[in-house]
Amino acid sequence: MGVSRQGRCGRLSLKQPPFWQRLTWMAAIWLASVTALGLVAAMLRWWLTGRVG
Repeated sequence: MGVSRQGRCGRLSLKQPPFWQRLTWMAAIWLASVTALGLVAAMLRWWLTGRVG
């Protein structure tokens, strides 16, 4: 069966990463999505004010 807590090929660890690492990834993904949403909102605002004004 192989080594416990590893995938079939022996390289993929199936152990859960530490809490701080999961929290860091969650914060990074959240920050990236908020930044992307802000950029889209700024581009729309610039495009709409350029057309109207």
